[in-house]
Amino acid sequence: MSIRSDLPSLQGVAYLNAGTNGPLPRPAAEAMRRELDTSLAEPRIGMAAFQHYRDLRDRARAALGRAVGAPPEQIALTGSTTQGVGIVISGIDWKPGDEVVTTTEEHPGILSPLDVIARRAGVRVVELPPERLLDGIGDDTRMVAVSHVLWTTGRVLDVVEISAAAHEVGASLLLDGAQSAGAIAVDAAATGADFYAFSGQKWLLGPQGSGGLWVSPEWLDRAWTAQSSYWNLEQGVVGDFLPTAARFDGGTLDTVTVAGIGAAIEWVESLPGGRAGWLAQTADNARRARERLRQQPGVTVVDHGNDGAPLIALTVAGQEDTVALNERLGEQGILARYIPDTPWLRVSVGAWTSDDEVERLAAALG
Repeated sequence: MSIRSDLPSLQGVAYLNAGTNGPLPRPAAEAMRRELDTSLAEPRIGMAAFQHYRDLRDRARAALGRAVGAPPEQIALTGSTTQGVGIVISGIDWKPGDEVVTTTEEHPGILSPLDVIARRAGVRVVELPPERLLDGIGDDTRMVAVSHVLWTTGRVLDVVEISAAAHEVGASLLLDGAQSAGAIAVDAAATGADFYAFSGQKWLLGPQGSGGLWVSPEWLDRAWTAQSSYWNLEQGVVGDFLPTAARFDGGTLDTVTVAGIGAAIEWVESLPGGRAGWLAQTADNARRARERLRQQPGVTVVDHGNDGAPLIALTVAGQEDTVALNERLGEQGILARYIPDTPWLRVSVGAWTSDDEVERLAAALG
């Protein structure tokens, strides 16, 4: 059976924007519907209901961990990449003059929390072009906060090299994995990061309001639990935080959402070849899409020196207004994304993307 049959939102459109929201798999929707029906039909109180919620959280935590190559005890449940970033940044005791280095191509999900600590705590935020990032890491740097995959062009940063440079000066590394988790193979610990925040609704195909945060065991007792709640505590005892990354959980999450993200990840794992096969298909589809788009007259594909992630940024000669271009594509059922304040149209190619859809896009651009 084709994977597309379990992704009904693909019908009638060229779905090329998983970088914003991926297509929700049918099994995830069914799991969410069952959870909602249970909440309607049965009391949401008592030990059975409470244990059910714990089980859902455990299942989702384990699934999110597998998506980034980490055990569940190193994963916090969040509502988004941005919340994960915020939990980390809010959990550090900043002092005036502390420095955070980032790139000029970051999403507001990083830049906005950094703006808050710049104004609130006097932290100096240094933004550099990605190719000059390492030059900005020095003795005053306390943290490097960057994306594993840039949301603008799909460029994959050399995070291992960045980690080594940060740690050499005693700085931590926070990675935004919104465009990497589910899109490319991720081993959070192997990146050298101290924190790895990622989305559930994008390439992992989960519902809105889902996400995860990987926390290095070395940081469990070094960062504050910035959004402390009952779920961060051992047996609900105030001041007694859990000994795992669950101490950084983003509070109470809707059971429907928690059920959905777990089921979405499990669906991909259940397919022939599992997650590895899914990622291989994604990479192969993206490679063919790049080749086809590079052949289209007037289309220039941003070149990273390698094929990078399945995000493809491009420009079209004579069509500099990418907002209008994106709207015209949308009217034709081709769902892509423009990147504000840049010349780029961005295309997300997934394991589900067909050659016919890429051909449809190329013809529309021409």
